[in-house]
Formats: sequence, structure tokens, C-alpha cells
Amino acid sequence: MTEHAAEPGRIRGWFSRTLASGTWQQKLRLWSGLVMFAFCLSHFTNHALGIISVKAMDRGSLWHYEVWGSPFAVGVLATAACLHVGLALWRTAQRHTLAMPTWEFTQLVLGLYIPWTLIPHVLATLGLKNVFNIIPTYPQMLTLLWPNGAVMQSVLLLVVWSHSMIGLHFWLRIYPLYRRLLPYLATFAIVFPLLALWGWIEGARRQAQNTGYRLKVTDEHFTWIEAMTADIRAIVFGLVILSLAVVAIRLVAHRMRRKITVQYPGEVKVRALPGASLLEISRMNGIPHTAVCGGRARCSTCRVRILGSEEPLPDANSAEGAVLRRIGADETIRLACQIRPTTNLCIQPLVPVKASGPAAAGPTDAYYWGVEQPVVVMFVDLRNFTAITERHLSYDVVFLLNRYLDTVSSAIRGAGGHVDKFIGDGVMAIFGMDRPIGDAARQALMACETIGGALDELNADRGPQFTEPLRLGIGLHAGPAILGRIGAAGADSPAAPITALGDVVNTASRLEAENKQLQTTLTASQEVLDAAGIHLPDATPAEILLRGKSVPLKIYAIKELKHLTAAISIHPTPQMRSGEHGADELHT
Repeated sequence: MTEHAAEPGRIRGWFSRTLASGTWQQKLRLWSGLVMFAFCLSHFTNHALGIISVKAMDRGSLWHYEVWGSPFAVGVLATAACLHVGLALWRTAQRHTLAMPTWEFTQLVLGLYIPWTLIPHVLATLGLKNVFNIIPTYPQMLTLLWPNGAVMQSVLLLVVWSHSMIGLHFWLRIYPLYRRLLPYLATFAIVFPLLALWGWIEGARRQAQNTGYRLKVTDEHFTWIEAMTADIRAIVFGLVILSLAVVAIRLVAHRMRRKITVQYPGEVKVRALPGASLLEISRMNGIPHTAVCGGRARCSTCRVRILGSEEPLPDANSAEGAVLRRIGADETIRLACQIRPTTNLCIQPLVPVKASGPAAAGPTDAYYWGVEQPVVVMFVDLRNFTAITERHLSYDVVFLLNRYLDTVSSAIRGAGGHVDKFIGDGVMAIFGMDRPIGDAARQALMACETIGGALDELNADRGPQFTEPLRLGIGLHAGPAILGRIGAAGADSPAAPITALGDVVNTASRLEAENKQLQTTLTASQEVLDAAGIHLPDATPAEILLRGKSVPLKIYAIKELKHLTAAISIHPTPQMRSGEHGADELHT
């Protein structure tokens, strides 16, 4: 089985999670934006054909209008545009402050610029087609735009593309799959609009040399376009001014109405108008507050602990509730971007903000904020090492320990794992940071066999002073974990070590310790074997009840590590034979 066999299923699951999260307004805005982005992708691809010839552009437009020219497609596109603009204005009108991160401000300004230039362009294409039955061919449009409209049209293309890329990036940046594909997607985001610009300008330049072409658009049509443009711009920008006026009125009312007090750590107190979100209250008072997703309830980085409230807070909406359930938050944890307090509060932000350093410039590394994904965690520990240190010279002990740690870490890295940390004579490792969970489980099991073989070689030449052979215990468990750069070093460098947090880590450590009681070398959970898609007939099944759990964990204890790799090929499960990763369920 290969990684590619399970990738479509993982991608489908990823899309189902990302497209279905948020409030209904956020979902509508996202879906409407994706519809318009699909149209732009098709349209700009058509532009790029101008690099070849105007005829190629015109032929490509036949396919483009085959997809987007039907009454149904036009209706969907028009509905998406109205929804997207309307919801953007609605969200703007809901603001209680215009203080926002630079990327949000940039996206807002670009979004307001687009209608100004796009309205006459739409009227010159779809408007003339529907009202005057003038088909918007490429020769016609290129003649209309070249040379007087060349600069404005080029700027419009870049603005639309930039607005789309900002929205897509800050929607997807918290997801591991996007992080893995980011170098390729960034290259595409830069190269594609350049090809579209090159194509339409080259096509317009060639069309200008065709002196025999006669434009069908008359002065009457131009007059109609100008009149309709003025009317529609008046409506759209009237709504823009109205939404900004609502914000301005709120700012004025802010000084007149009764205010609430929000207390932050360090006895910092601010006064705010009821109705603003906690995130807005922080921003309007200059208090740094982390919000990776921009206040859209797609992450939990703005979460706060409610230390005190004069009155009960409003219940969490569906988007906030979904995030809080996902992170297992108790009733005192809320998302600052969603809760709008109407009473005095005392809060504690739970995700600190760097005041300086690389992290302050922007969350460019997803591990800085934390990435949640299924992984396999391994704990390796030497047996009776304390007794060895007491009976032998310090130099001999350190030399042997370094050889052992080098041996184990080399085996882990060679199998595709990541050495998280060394804990005395123990090693913690993570598998699956950049691989599907099924591959990660098989890599971890193969690493166990390699570690066992390397330990035999180390015992063979350990020296006569060490009379007892080295023995070890290994624990393996699979499940969702939070991967992040923890501590000051993690905040300062994208190359800092990544560690895993979560129940999967504690369980793997407990399974390693279970080897002492079972007199075995490896203890792996049922989740690991299911993920790997194998059956180990020589393993001894057992059940243990972990502290704080009500359901026993099924485990498999193994004494010999010599045949694990062979078991992966000899005992495939139905999931392996059908090309599915059984542990994909862990991700959902």
C-alpha cells in the first residue's frame, strides 16, 4: 500500500472539515468566495492563452462560456457575488472598531476596490450580451481595453488575485495539508497571474495590429455602460458608506453609553461598549491578543479563561461551540472573537503574544501556533540503567549511554521518525508529522525492529566491564496530538525542535512502563496495529485501565522485535489489501 492510495480519502475528509466549519454567515461567505475564485481561475487561464494567439484565446473562451455562460451558472455566479459582497459589508458593519491586523485591512481595501473597476467590465461583457445581444468575444474586449484601459484592467487582475490569495491563505494556513503544499501553492500564486497578465497584454497588442477588425460596440452602448456603471456604483458604494457609517456611529455612541469593564492579567482594566467582541475590545485598547484565523472561529488561539463575570455570559454559538468541543475546553474557556460581553469581566488570555522577535512579525510557521494531527508516539527506555551508573566508572557510563542514544536516534530517523527529546536514558519520538497515520505506524514498527537489532550489536561489543546486557522497553500509541514549538526557543526560531502534546503522549509513556510488568520489550496499542494494518500472531493481547479513563485500552505485548517488518507484508489486513488506511478514522 502506498501513501497515494489513501491521499484522496484524506483530502476529502480535510475538505469536509474545513468547508463545514464556522457560522452560517462564514460558510456562505466562504462558499461564495470559492465560486468566484473558480470563475477567476477559469477566466485568467483563458487570458494566458494570449501568449499563443488571439485565436487561441477566442477558442478557449468557448469552453469558458460553456461552463459559465448558461443561465444557471450566471445565476449562481451572480448570487455568489451578491452574497460575498453583502456578507463582507455586513461583517464590516458589525465591527465595533476599525483596528485590525494589516492583512485584514489589506484584504478589506482590495475588496472595496474590486467593484469600482469590475462593474464596468461586467457591463461591457455580460451586460451587452444580455441587453443588446452583443457576444463578448476576445477580439472585441481586447479592442475596447487597449490601450486606454490596459493599466486599469491589469491592476484589476492583480487586485482580484491578491484578494483571493489573502483570503485562501488565512483560511487554510492552520491546516497541516496546506502547510505541506505551501511551497508549490506559493509558486503557483506568483506565476499564474503573471502568465495571465502576459497573455492578455500580448493578445491585446496583437489585436491592435489587426486593422481590418471593426468594433460592434457603438456610442449608444458606451452611453448605456456609463449610465449603468454610475447607478450600480452608487448602490454598492452607498452600502459601503452605510456600513462604515454604522461603525462610526458605534464609535460615537461608545462615549455616550454605559460601558463595561474588562480586566486583564496584571490589573490592566479597560472600558468598552457592550456588544463588541472581546477580541475587538483588546484591539481597540491596544492590548495584544492572538487570533490566527482573524476572528473567524476557525482556530482556538484567541481563547480566554473567564475568571469572573457579574452576570452569566451568552451561550456559545455553533462555530464557537464546535471549536471548544474539539479542544476539550471546560465551561470557563471561551473564544474572544465570538463572545460579546454585556457585563463586567475578568479574563486571562491563554495564548501569549510575542512583543518582539520573528514571531511578532506574523505566524509564518504553523508549528508556532500548534498543529493538530494524528501521529504515532514512541517512548524508548533502558532497563536497570540506574544500577549500571552506580557500578561503573562515569566515563564508561557516559560513553555507553551516548552510543545507545546515537543508535536509537539513528534508527528512528532512518525509519522516517522525528526525535522529540532525550529524557535521561529515554527517548521520545514522533512518527507521522509529514506522512499519513498508516505509514507512520509502519515506520514506527520498523524502527522498533531496527532498534532491537542495533541493541544486539551494541551488546555484542559493549565491553567486559558491563557484565549485564542492555535491555530496553518500547511503548507505541497512535492518536491525535498537538505538534508545536514550545518555549522561548520555539518562539524564536522556525528550526527549533517540535514536540507533541496530548493524551497520546501520556499513553505511549504508560505503555513503555507496562513492559516491566509484562516482561516484554514492546507494548503497542490496538490503534497502532490498526493504523499499520497488520496482525501480530505472536503478540500477547491484554487490557489496561489508564488513570482517568473509564474504558480499558487494548494492547499487544511483544518479546522479540525480529519479525515486525515481515509481519507488515505477511499479515495484511482487509484495509491494506483495499488500499485504505485503517487509521484515517483517528483523524476524524
